[in-house]
Amino acid sequence: MNPGVFLTVRGKFLAPTLEACRVIHNDTAGSVPGIAAARALGDLSHKVYSPLPSPASSAKTGEVLFIDWWQDAKGLMDFFANENVQMQGTKLFTSRDATVWMAAKGAFAWSLPSAAGKNERFVGMVRGPIASPDHAIEIFRAADQKAQRVARARGLLSHELFIKLNPPGDSSPLELLGVDVWCDGKGMAEHYSDPNEMKALAGAFTAAPDATTWQQAPGQWSEW
Repeated sequence: MNPGVFLTVRGKFLAPTLEACRVIHNDTAGSVPGIAAARALGDLSHKVYSPLPSPASSAKTGEVLFIDWWQDAKGLMDFFANENVQMQGTKLFTSRDATVWMAAKGAFAWSLPSAAGKNERFVGMVRGPIASPDHAIEIFRAADQKAQRVARARGLLSHELFIKLNPPGDSSPLELLGVDVWCDGKGMAEHYSDPNEMKALAGAFTAAPDATTWQQAPGQWSEW
């Protein structure tokens, strides 16, 4: 089980191209001082992804996705409360959704090593409102256990579920996030377009979920 809390930041970047966004990112949040400041407050991992075109994905050109693991919510909140960090965000995004998640207790989650030579990384995410974490987790458990062998053969490396961690005073609806990491983009697309696999998740959400597919962002992004 991974430690701490999980952060997703999905946004429309301000720069004219993804490459220009990369340069700004590496000069601000991804600079040596920026990385040191984030790590000092508990940022354990930072990964960058760009949209992978798919008819079933809402992620479009002009967006970027950051995925971070933090030791705890306090360090994360302290970091983003910093005025310099907030100013850096205005240089990167015209709009963004930053959401903090905690691992879904009791979920069927797993991680397996990649085969030699399978170095590409792709991410599939599904996010939506739920009535009950326990109910949604059990629906995913039944579907995920049944699909694990097929998904693994198609290139699935890991599968995790998260529940939205609302800040104090926030009464927004409960949400669940499913995150899959793949080493095969074609296998991912095949799996998500397979009605026999996807129909098993019916009933987990109270409204149509948002599904997105992503690929490791091209170029030399500062990651850790």
